[in-house]
Amino acid sequence: MPKFFLILGWLFLFAAHPALAEDAYSECDSYPDVPVNITPRFDEPSYDYSASIADITALASDAHHTIHEGMTLGLTRYEPVLEFRVPVKGVRLPDGLACAHVDHVDVTVGYRNVTVYVANEIPQGTCGFDEVMGHEMKHIAVNRQLLDEYAPRISAELAAYLKQNGVFREVDGDYAVAVLHEKLQSIIRNIVTDMTTENQARQHDVDTPAEYRRVSMSCNGQIRAIASRAQRGR
Repeated sequence: MPKFFLILGWLFLFAAHPALAEDAYSECDSYPDVPVNITPRFDEPSYDYSASIADITALASDAHHTIHEGMTLGLTRYEPVLEFRVPVKGVRLPDGLACAHVDHVDVTVGYRNVTVYVANEIPQGTCGFDEVMGHEMKHIAVNRQLLDEYAPRISAELAAYLKQNGVFREVDGDYAVAVLHEKLQSIIRNIVTDMTTENQARQHDVDTPAEYRRVSMSCNGQIRAIASRAQRGR
C-alpha cells in the first residue's frame, strides 16, 4: 500500500527591466509564447527491510489496507513534489502603465524520497518476499504512469493560459504580478487535486480484497503463516 505527503514550492521573481521606450511595446506582446519547461522527477526507490510487521502497520496507519487481519507486510512511502520558478519581467510603457510579462516557467513535478518497506519477518530471497515486493512495485508503477500523464497536462494548461494572459498592463506592476501569481496557483491547484484523486483511485484498485487474498495465500501459505506468528506475538 502507498503512503504519501504533498510538498509545494513557489518562486515568483519580479525584476524591473529598464527597457527603452521604443522597445517597451515589443517586450509586451499581447499573445506571447511563454516557454513552459517541465521536469518530471521520480527518485529511484530505496529499500528498507529492517522494520517489523508491527512497525510497518503503524507507519501505514490505515486499517482498510492490510494483507492479513489488520497487518501490513509491505509499504511504499513517497513525497509528491510540485515546484515552480516563474521569472516575471517588468517594463514601464510610454503611456505610464507598467507591463509585467512572464519570461518562462520552470516546473518540477513528481515523487521524491521513494521508500519501499518489506517486513523483516519475511526472509529475503523467498517466495513470500517476492510476492510482497511485487505488490509494492504495482504501487510504484501507478505513480510512474500518473507522472507520464500529468506532466504534459501541466505544460499544456499553463502554456494555454499564458498565451492569453502572460502579459499584464497595469498602473501597479506589483498588482499585475500578484494577479498572475494567484491564477497560476489556481490552475496548478486544480491539476494537483485531480492528480491526487486519480492516484488514490488507482492505488485503491491495486489494494483490492482479491489482491490481498492472493498475496496472503501465495507461496503455499508462507505469508499467512508469517502474519499469524506475528499476530500471536502481539
